Amino acid sequence: MASATHDGDLGHCGERARPAASGVGAGLKRLARRLSDALESQRQREVDRSIARLLAQSGGRLTDSVEREIMRKVFLSGRSPP
Repeated sequence: MASATHDGDLGHCGERARPAASGVGAGLKRLARRLSDALESQRQREVDRSIARLLAQSGGRLTDSVEREIMRKVFLSGRSPP
């Protein structure tokens, strides 16, 4: 069974009103940004701790295998390489 809608039923995305710049929408946007930044910095700290742990386990030597393991952890975390 198929159905069709008329253009007037849904409207266009461009016709929707934008939230006020100083209203609730702006506050929610700032809050979402702060939460996103906090999560991103937490992930970065976890990757940094993991790298420090790998280097400590290797006695501070950066060998090819340690470097490969570091890059694997960085790429798995979704971060860009240092």
